[in-house]
This record gives sequence, C-alpha cells and structure tokens, in this order.
Amino acid sequence: MTKIGLRDWILLITLVPTLFISLGLGGYFSFARYQDLQHYLEEQASNIAEPLAIASEQALLSDNKTQLQRLLNLSHRKNSPLVKSIAIFDHQRSLVVTSNYHKDFSRLNEIAHQPWPQHSEILDDGNQLIILVPVVLEATDIDALALNDNEQLTAQLQHSQGKLGLVLVELQKDKVLLAQQSSLLVSLLIILLGMMLGLALSLKLIGRLTAPMQQLISLIEKLAEGRYASKLEQPYFGELDQMRLGINQLAYQLKELQDEMQHTIEQSTSDLTHTMEQLEMQNVALDMARRKAQEDNKLKSEFLAKMSHELRTPLNGVIGFTRQLLKTQLSHHQQDYLNTIQKSANSLLTLVNDVLDYAKLEEGRMPINPEPFSLRDMVNDSIELLAANAFEKQLELALLIDPDCPDDIIGDPLRINQVLMNIAGNAVKFTEHGSIVIRVSGSEYNDDKTLLHFSVQDTGIGIPQAQQEQLFYGFSQADGSIGRRYGGTGLGLFISQRLVEAMGGSIGFDSQPEQGSTFWFTVSCRRHPLPVSEALPVKLLSGKTVLYIEPQQYSREATLSLLNSWGMQVSACATAGQIQQALASQPHYDIAIIGRAVSLDQVNQIVELIRQLNHSCQHIYLLVNTLSPNLREALLQTGAEACLSKPAHQRKLAAALARPYQQLHELPSKVPAPPKSKLRVLTVDDNEANLKLINTLLSELVESIDSATNGAEALQKASQFHYDVIFMDINMPVMDGITACQRIQQSSINEATPIIAVTAHALDGERERLMLLGFSEFLSKPLDEQMLHFALKECCANISATPERDQQLLKQELPQSRHLDWELALRCAAGKVDLAKELLQILLNSLPATLTEMENLIRSKQVEPLIQLVHKLHGASCYTGVPHIKQLTELIETELKHGKTIEQLEPELFELQDRLQSLLAEAAGWVW
Repeated sequence: MTKIGLRDWILLITLVPTLFISLGLGGYFSFARYQDLQHYLEEQASNIAEPLAIASEQALLSDNKTQLQRLLNLSHRKNSPLVKSIAIFDHQRSLVVTSNYHKDFSRLNEIAHQPWPQHSEILDDGNQLIILVPVVLEATDIDALALNDNEQLTAQLQHSQGKLGLVLVELQKDKVLLAQQSSLLVSLLIILLGMMLGLALSLKLIGRLTAPMQQLISLIEKLAEGRYASKLEQPYFGELDQMRLGINQLAYQLKELQDEMQHTIEQSTSDLTHTMEQLEMQNVALDMARRKAQEDNKLKSEFLAKMSHELRTPLNGVIGFTRQLLKTQLSHHQQDYLNTIQKSANSLLTLVNDVLDYAKLEEGRMPINPEPFSLRDMVNDSIELLAANAFEKQLELALLIDPDCPDDIIGDPLRINQVLMNIAGNAVKFTEHGSIVIRVSGSEYNDDKTLLHFSVQDTGIGIPQAQQEQLFYGFSQADGSIGRRYGGTGLGLFISQRLVEAMGGSIGFDSQPEQGSTFWFTVSCRRHPLPVSEALPVKLLSGKTVLYIEPQQYSREATLSLLNSWGMQVSACATAGQIQQALASQPHYDIAIIGRAVSLDQVNQIVELIRQLNHSCQHIYLLVNTLSPNLREALLQTGAEACLSKPAHQRKLAAALARPYQQLHELPSKVPAPPKSKLRVLTVDDNEANLKLINTLLSELVESIDSATNGAEALQKASQFHYDVIFMDINMPVMDGITACQRIQQSSINEATPIIAVTAHALDGERERLMLLGFSEFLSKPLDEQMLHFALKECCANISATPERDQQLLKQELPQSRHLDWELALRCAAGKVDLAKELLQILLNSLPATLTEMENLIRSKQVEPLIQLVHKLHGASCYTGVPHIKQLTELIETELKHGKTIEQLEPELFELQDRLQSLLAEAAGWVW
C-alpha cells in the first residue's frame, strides 16, 4: 500500500473540498440561471400569443385577413429579436395569415393539424419554442351567430367546442441558449478561481510545515543514531514549536541516560573483569581438583583391581584345597569346620568380585556379550546353586517358568545369571522362614525380540519405606545391622541395576516391612531361530500317568506346570487324604513323584509312603530339599529309582523320568556312517588344540587331511599339492593367514582353491574385509561339525550329507569345576568325550608357559605380543568348554585392538590370570 505524505494530505484536504464546493455552487447557480431564462422566454411567448388571440377573434369571424395580417406584422415587429414566425389558423385548420413563411413552416402546419389544446400550451421544439393559443368564442357569441342565420358556421363552432381559430407563435431560443452558456462559463471560471486560490493557500501552508518537519525528522534520525547533543534552536509556530521543545527535552534526557548507562557499563565491565579473573582462578583450581579426582579415581580403580587380584589368588587356593580336603576321610567336626571355611571364602570371593565389577562399572568397562543360550537350562542351573543355602534354612524354593516363554534366546547368560543370582541370593539371605518363588515369563514386542521378565518373591523381613529410595546406590543397605549379621556391602543391587540397563531392561521392587519383598527385572533379548540345547526326551513321557505328591504350594504349582507342559496326565496331591482319594479313583500310575522336605527323622515316613505306592506305581521318584549324599543314598535304598533336589532341574527330571522308557526304545545296532567325501583338505592353525579339533571333525567328512602350523608352511604345501579346500587361521607367527592366502592364490596349483578364513575373534566388518582380501568364506571359532559341513557343502559340490550322531553320550565320571561347562565342551568336540578331554588337557599343558609369558608382557607393557598371546589363548578356549575364560580373552583382545592400554585393562588381565591359575589348581586334583 502506497503511503501518503504530509504534503499530499494537505493538498487533498485543501483542494478536494474546494473542488466539491465550487462544483456544487457553480452547478446550482448555472441550473437556476437556465431555469430563469427558460421561464422568461415562456412568459414572453404567452405575452405575445394570448393578446393576439383575443385581438384576432372579430377578424376571424368577419374573415378580415387584412386586419389579421396587420396585427401579426405589428406583433412580429415589436418582438422581432425573439419571434421567428406568427401564424393564425381558422376553425377548419387552414392557414389564414402568417408573419413569416419560412422554410420550416411545415412544422407549424403539422402542429395545427393536431388536436388543439383547451388553453395555452407551450412546445419546446429544440432550438424553437412554440406556443399554441386557441381563439375560443363564448356561448353567447355562438348563439348570436345562430340568430344571424349563419347556421353552418354555428354548427362548425359547436362541433369544435367554440374554437374559432388557433394562434401559433414560434420564438427563437438562440439568445437564451447563449445566455445559458455564458452563465455556465462564468461558473467554471469561478470554480477555477477557487481551486487556484485553494492551491495557493495549500502551497503556502506546505511551505511553512515542510521545512520544520524536515528539521524535526533529521533531529530524530540523529537521536536514533545516538547523537544526543543535537538540538533545534530556531522557533516554530504553534504546535510545531511545542514539538521542537519536546524533542529537545527528549534529546537532553537521552544524553543523560547515555552518560549514566556508559558509567554503569564501565563499572559493570570492571566488576566483570574482576569476577572473570576470580572465575579463571577458580577454574584453574577446579581443573586441578578434577584432574586430581580423576587420578585418585584411577588409582582407586587400579587399587581395587590389584587388591581383587591379590585377594582372589590366595582365596582360590583356600577354596580349591578346601574342596580337596572335603573329599578325604574327615570327622564330623572337621567337616563342619571345612564347610565353614569354604562358605566364608566363597563370601569373601563374592565380595571381591563385586568390588571388581563396581570398579569396571565406574570406568564403563562392563561388557555385554550376547550369545545363544537356553533360558530354562540357565535358570535351572542358577537355582541349583541357591538350593543349598535355602535348604539350610528350611525354606521352600520354587521356580515357575511360563510355558509360553521362549527358550532359545540370544543374550548374555553370564550377566543375566549374575543379576538373578544376586537378587535370589539376597532373598535367601534375608528370609528366615517361608518361601522364595522365582518366576520367569516373556512377552514378544516385535518380530524377533522378546522382553524377559524375572521376579523373586520372598517372605523375608521386607524393606522400610524410608530406606527404599537408597537401595540401588552403591555401598548402601536398607538395614546396616542385617548387613553385619549376614554379610554384604550393598554393591550387588547397584551392579545389577547397571547391568540390567545395559541389557535394555529395567529393575525394581515392591516391599512391605515384615511381609516380604518382590524384586523384578526385565531384559531385552532376541529369539534364536534354531534350538540351542539338546531336546528333552518328552516324547517318551507324553501320555504317562503321574501321581504327584507335594505339600508345599509353590513347589507343587511349579512342578505341575512343568509336567503338564510335557503332555503327562498328572494327579496332584497335597495331603494324605488326597493321596488315598487319588489311588481309589485310579489304582495304577506309570510314575509317582514324591516331593518332601526331609530330615533324618523323617526317613521312616518316606519309606512307608514308598511301600504304600509300590503296588500302584510302576516307577517312584523323590524330590527332596537336601544335598546330603548320605541322606539321599539312604532314600534311594528305600525303593525310589532316583532322588533329585528341589526345585527339580527340568533336564535332570526329564532324563530321570524317561530313562526306563529310553531303555525300551534303544536300537539294537548303530546306523552305519555314510561314506567320506573324496576331498583333500589343508588345515592351517598355530594352536595345537584348534588344529587337532578341526582335523578330528573333518576326518569323518573327507578322506585326506594335511595340516600346517603357520602360513609359510601352508604356502610350501600348497605349492606342492592341489587341495579342494583350505581352512586358514588369520593370526599366526612366521606368516599370517592373509599373506598366505594371497600368496597361495598367486600360485598355479591352488589359484582357484576356495580358502576359508577361520578366526577366534571377529571384529565388526571383519568378514567383509577378509572376503575383499581373497577369502571365499568366513568361519568364527568355536567350530562344530555342522558348521564345517555347511562350509564344505558351500565350497565343494561332492560333499556327503551330515552323518547323524547318536545323541546318548557315554556315561562317564567327568571332573567338575566352576570354570568348566562339559556340555559346551562335548558339543564343540562333536560329542566325543575322549576328544573333549584331550583338547582340555592340551589347554592345561599350555597354561603354565602362557601365564609366565603373559606376566612378562604385562610387566614390559608390550601390546602387540600380548594381543597375539591372548588371541591364541582365545582360540584354544573356544573348544574346551571354558566360557568365562573365552569371554575374557575376547574382551581383552577387542579392547587392545581398539587402542586401550594395558593399564586400562589391568582388572580384566588380573581376572584372566586368576581364572587360569584357579583352573590349574583345580585340575591338579582331577582323576582322568
């Protein structure tokens, strides 16, 4: 929108009203003048025509045209400027006389032949004005004509209503029109004069306003620029002078404010400079304090790690030799003393591990290592470790796993087990009587992810409301006196919270003092598409009738849910009356399961119950709350086929229940193994155990196997013989696997031979990198028979189908250790017990030299040789069933390759050394 300035407004305000007023007045007076001239002309016409009509009456009666002509000429001459023509017509509408017979006279004839008016009538015919005046006789005059025997004229007059004739006067309007135009011209001149006068006044006003306004605007612009010393000294007229004085006052006040603000700014700048100097000094002090705090924290973490290492080393010896002493012949008091020593040492070891985990959490080095595992096997194994402490306090320990919860999971079983053991261990520790119920369920929230929910409900002392908020803080407990009575530092829940959050879950609890607590946590895991553990023999148990006797409610619900999920027909009983009722309704059962809380004085009651059930039940099993071998042996002698501890491990319970039926379904002879493929394979690995395992697994798949311990030896053999496939380790001395692969592919004999990379440690993107470097496929350790079969089938067309293994392993007494997982070791050894033992013995034989070399490398801070040593140890641990050592070596190798220093990884290195020394100490007492 266009802005209108002050000059334009003044012009508009001045000229527009003047124009409208002038136009109005000029138009009004012009119109009035026009009307006056028109009326004047009409009056003149009437003044001429009407007397002439009266004077021509007698002349028309007497038909005296001469007299009429004289009258017309006289009237014409008297009004000659106005009159153009005068004509008289008789009653027969015939022209009698005219004063001027002009060229347009025919118009008068036309008017005369139209109906005559009763009175005078004026016609405006453009430039002429015509007045019609009829010559009318009175009635008396008409009667006089009748008396004079002029009947024909009398009749005509009567017919024309007494109209004897018609006088037409035609007047000129030229002078009137000229006068009207002159009047209009005068009006226009007056309007123009008014406009010019208004314009002159406007310009005069504009001239007086513009200069002051420009000066005022200029002064305001100077004030806007900060030049507050500017003033206007010249006085103005009227309100403009008041405005000038106001702006001058404003400039003066702004100048004062500017001076005051400048003074304030200078003062504030001085204060700020002083404050900044103080802040700088404080920042330096804070930075020094922060660095000192970081250094102190680092020293504290190193101290904790070293102290944990120093404490665990003698503790492992104490625990190991205590176990060895417990295997010897001891008196009752000696055995009690050793059990006390073992419990105290285990408590101290747990405390040391908690402190080490706390140090790792502070440094952000608590790794999560997802791997496939069986959820039910992991939970059952964990609960078995808690059973002894629960049995000592005569507590009911029950495990309820939702049948719809998935079992094949990808997660970190070590960390999940650590959290579950901590929470359940606290429940056992702080519960004196009643029950402890562990529940596990799962809920799917997308295609391949599951949220696992664990809860531990106890009937212990509960937690006061005021102390619940501090429960998940390190080194805090709800009740310090309880910590003194039962031991503990309060680190467990703090570490558990951090671990659960790292696994994408949450942790919480509900507690009422003296009523018990329920701790819960959730973990986000992925579902594994393939079975992770060996299938249970539940097909043999489907449809079997079971009499289940269990007085404890939660234990009865847990075992009943498990048996029902196996398809068994269960009759559950809690009292002696229910047992009698069940036997009366069904006299024969395939299986009887008796769950009891037993002691030595209750053996006779169980013996009597077993005798009672022998007639009705084919197989009888016991579930008891004791781990005493003597008591369990006494119970087995009463007639039970097996005696398991409560809560029953699902795998052990299924195996025990299915054992009689497996003997009936055993095949008389083994299926012959399929023929081997006619392939020649080269295996390359610098680790003796790894090389022996891969050769053993391949020996049943291919006919010919050659081996090499480094890349140079592999290159020499590949230059002499053609191989169908080559399995190549990556990290080897003399020549690494990548160089060997590229050299072999440059030779003419094996340039097209597929080379499969085999490594115990795979970083992100390692497979893609190795494939670009020339490898045909990539396998990660630990290897198994199925993995090798798939690799051979991918690279070679004539590989035979995978042989089916007999799933029943040899029943042998294997040495037990907290470091060993025999199920994993046997799975890696393709179910061969002798091979698993041999691989483990190779690892044990190499440990003394490995520990010595590791100590030297740590002391001399040699990173690259340490990476090679840890990598080699990691490769060996992949096949020997030592998962904790495998995870530690993998973590250390990864962190070292990512740039961590040996000092930063001291806690993990010390823990690795402790575990290796502990494994060696335990292996010294094994009988193979």
